[in-house]
Amino acid sequence: MSGFCIAKARTHLRNSSNNKNNSNDYGSGTKCGRWNPTAEQVKVLTELFRSGLRTPSTDQIQKISSQLSFYGKIESKNVFYWFQNHKARERQKRRRVNLDDNDVVLSSSSIISPPSNLIRRDDPFSSSARCTSTRRFFNPTNLSS
Repeated sequence: MSGFCIAKARTHLRNSSNNKNNSNDYGSGTKCGRWNPTAEQVKVLTELFRSGLRTPSTDQIQKISSQLSFYGKIESKNVFYWFQNHKARERQKRRRVNLDDNDVVLSSSSIISPPSNLIRRDDPFSSSARCTSTRRFFNPTNLSS
């Protein structure tokens, strides 16, 4: 894992507990570790995504990252991966919603009637075949005559 500075993070913890006026900027994620986007960066990226930008080109990524650098440290790869991850999460949400909708439809339709392709009328031992044969012999409408 390149770019991670565990030793510096430990130094920061030691220094911050001893010296409250520590001037090192470890808390913003600018020195080492993962990219931690600022609220402004997330807002701009989200607005771009909502406007229809799903997979920006290399030139677009360069321009976006240079504009977002005004709000904090950012690299082109951060923009690239943000769009990739955001698109994947949106896709997962849509799939979850579609699956939930299908479950509701399936559960409500299975209460009303079983799927016709699952009924085997030629098998005398299946429960559906017994039900239809029973209906042939015992039909409640025949009792009224």
